[in-house]
Amino acid sequence: MSALVTIKAEEVRIPRWAREAVSQHEDVVVVNRERAAYVIVHPDDHGATAHSLRRGRPLRDALALLAQAAPPDPAFAEDMEAVLETIGAAPADPWAQS
Repeated sequence: MSALVTIKAEEVRIPRWAREAVSQHEDVVVVNRERAAYVIVHPDDHGATAHSLRRGRPLRDALALLAQAAPPDPAFAEDMEAVLETIGAAPADPWAQS
């Protein structure tokens, strides 16, 4: 596959109807002298960008992973309270210079 060149949207004028067509995952062919010069496609439909722009996991997968996690330890809160009693209250501004 060849290199992917990126331009900013404000550098080109794409008519509203063409933007709407692309948002509906329709390819838009740009012609020059009655010959196809470019094709505008939705990023999710283009192999080079379809997976690289998506980050993270689908919500369904994330929730499934959380459901498999161990439940919180009920004694954890008690342990944290004991630590706070030992060291005292947290400062009002924890980022202040000490």
